[in-house]
Amino acid sequence: MESSQKKTKITETLPDDLVDHIMSVYLPIQYVLRNRSVSKKFKDTEIRSRDLDFSKIYSVRCSQQKAVRIIESVFNDYKGSEINRFVLLLNHIGINTCIGKNIQELVLDFSKSKKVANIPVDFSAIETLTVLKLGWCSFKIPDNSLKGLKLLKTLALTKINELNKDMIDAIFSNCIHLETLELINCLMYGILSINAQNHKKFKSLVVSTMPNLFEIIVDAPTLECYKYDGYCNKMVYFSRVHALKEAKLHYNRSFSWRYSDPSDMLLANMRAYIRVRVLATTNIFLE
Repeated sequence: MESSQKKTKITETLPDDLVDHIMSVYLPIQYVLRNRSVSKKFKDTEIRSRDLDFSKIYSVRCSQQKAVRIIESVFNDYKGSEINRFVLLLNHIGINTCIGKNIQELVLDFSKSKKVANIPVDFSAIETLTVLKLGWCSFKIPDNSLKGLKLLKTLALTKINELNKDMIDAIFSNCIHLETLELINCLMYGILSINAQNHKKFKSLVVSTMPNLFEIIVDAPTLECYKYDGYCNKMVYFSRVHALKEAKLHYNRSFSWRYSDPSDMLLANMRAYIRVRVLATTNIFLE
């Protein structure tokens, strides 16, 4: 509120209990901690933030040991009953605390760690999850669970070394509302088979940097966007993909180009993109 004579802060025009509620619940955790440290008015504010994004805490200025202390203090003082978003780059026991608080978005990316992190989380118990992003960790997805992952819309897996056919099948058996699947730099051998013929909302598939695959089979009638980043020496089969509108093909040169010409395989794959409206690719395709 601004006038010609004076400026009034919004927090001065609202009741203290309402301001405290807004500051403690609706602000992301980094702003709550900042307010508690620099403002005498909010130093005793309860921690009830629904957005627990700790991704920016661990940095050059903040060591891992200090970051762990901050995370532990947050969970020790946490008074909230609901967590909408939880982002963590350090393997910490706070993960289990969020499971029973109606969490909707869970991001666990341990790419900075030296070893693969083991996630002791029973995903079948998280009935409210809509976004799940996992990186450089080991986990289990329940097989034909009746509860967990039913509401999941976005699943992103990065640097997962145990990806296999059974896990992919379990994902599409459990995640009946899945809209987006991202597989980035995951270790998987042989054939990647996406069986989404009974899914009505599956729209986007991303396959990036998976050199050990030699074939990709997609059965997804509602798929609209397909993104691929890697070598062009893989066969791609699209079955009943009638809604595909956009294809982004970022081809890279492989060492095998010195001994074999992949152009025939690349041209054969183009049958899958006959109906696309947008085709983005690299100069390797033109060559």
